[in-house]
Amino acid sequence: MKTVGIAGIGLVAPGIECWDSGRDLLASGGHYEISAEFPVLRPSSLSGNERRRTTDTIKLALQCAQDAMADQSVVGVSDPELTSVFACSSGDLNIVDRILSTLTMPGKPVSPTHFHNSVHNAPAGYWSIASGSQAPTTSIAAGEGTFSAGLLEAITQILADDHPVLLIVYDALPPAVLLKHRKITVAFGVAILLVPEKTKYSLSVIIHDGEACCSKMINPGFERLRQANPAAQCLPLLQNLALQQSTSLKFPYLQGQGLVLDLTINE
Repeated sequence: MKTVGIAGIGLVAPGIECWDSGRDLLASGGHYEISAEFPVLRPSSLSGNERRRTTDTIKLALQCAQDAMADQSVVGVSDPELTSVFACSSGDLNIVDRILSTLTMPGKPVSPTHFHNSVHNAPAGYWSIASGSQAPTTSIAAGEGTFSAGLLEAITQILADDHPVLLIVYDALPPAVLLKHRKITVAFGVAILLVPEKTKYSLSVIIHDGEACCSKMINPGFERLRQANPAAQCLPLLQNLALQQSTSLKFPYLQGQGLVLDLTINE
C-alpha cells in the first residue's frame, strides 16, 4: 500500500480560527462547544476588491487553504505550481437560495456576481487568482462521503503524477430554508497539503467494500461537530495528528463502501 506525506494543515471551525489553535484544543481533550463563535473570514491572500465579490463559502475554503500553506517555505512548495482538490458536499447553498428567490421576482434580476459564484468550482477559481496558480484544480462533491472522495482524488493525483496536492474540504452553513434538505448545522473547513515524499506524518488509504463503521470522537463537543458537517468527518484524523498517534481510522464513502485510513507518525 503506497503512502503519502502530510506537509501542512489548515482548519476553520466554530471557536477555531486556524490549525494551531485547533491542534492545541484537540490534543488537550478540553471542553468544546459547537455553539462557539465562528471566526471572521478574511483570507488575506485575496485583494480587498476580490474579497468583496466572494461569499462565505469561498472565504471559508480560501482561509483553510491559506492556513495549510503558512509554512510553504519549509516544505518547499509554492502556491503557483500547486495542484489542488476542492471538495464540498453541497456547493454554495446560500447563492443557490438567492438565485432561486430572484427568479420568482418580476424580470428575474439575477445578479451577475451571484451567477458567477454559483458554479461548484468558484472557490477553486478564486484560489487560482489569490495564489497566481495556473496548475490544475479539481472540484468534487460526494454528499456525506465528500471528505473520503476528496482525499482519494488527491492521493490518486499524487501517485499518478508525483507532485504535491492541496486538498480543501468545506461546507458553509446553508440558509434556513434548505436546512431540512441538507442538515449542515455549522460551517467547517479543513485543508491538508499532501506530498509524495515521506514526512513526519504518513497516510495510506484503501476502499472497504461494505458499510464501514465510522471513527468517532470521544469528546462530546467534537463528536457533535463531526456529525454537524460532512467536512468534519476528518476530525478523528486531525485529533490523532494533534496527539502524535499512529492509528487506523474509518470514514464514510459511497453507498456500500467505506474508506480505511492508516496514519503513521514517523520518528
